[in-house]
Amino acid sequence: MKRVLIFKAKWIVFMGAVLLLPLLVGCQDDALPEGEIRLSQIPDNPDYTSLPLIGTTWKLVGFVDEHRKRVKLAEPEGESSFLLTFKENGEISGLTSTNTAFGTYRLSNDSILEILTFTNTTELNELYDGAYFIASMNNVFSSALSSKGLALNYDSQKFMLFTPQ
Repeated sequence: MKRVLIFKAKWIVFMGAVLLLPLLVGCQDDALPEGEIRLSQIPDNPDYTSLPLIGTTWKLVGFVDEHRKRVKLAEPEGESSFLLTFKENGEISGLTSTNTAFGTYRLSNDSILEILTFTNTTELNELYDGAYFIASMNNVFSSALSSKGLALNYDSQKFMLFTPQ
């Protein structure tokens, strides 16, 4: 009888460990691929929410996967890459990875931003995320200002995140 009780106790402990193991593994901090950070690592700045869209120069931080809460940082990184300025006349000026860019936008009465056109002046030497930036800009269908910055939504679960320069 004593053997049966010891066996049952060991069995319960073993099964408990087996059931807890996936929980313990799931709590580990997964290493992110190079060039990616968690969205929570981007500092909040409440002042961003009061900045005007028009006239502010916006710098691309990266491409955010909202479902995974991860940001693929824009490459190449530099002070003069991936910039946007919205003008009052409905035009956009900016920089891609290596080239100047321009386009047009529409801001509805509901403050819904839609990018109508966006292109670079030349595709010569466009590096890393340059082409993806242009393609994503041409798919922007809405925007939002938050304490993280300006979000330009180009997919139902993806947006580009900009901070003021």
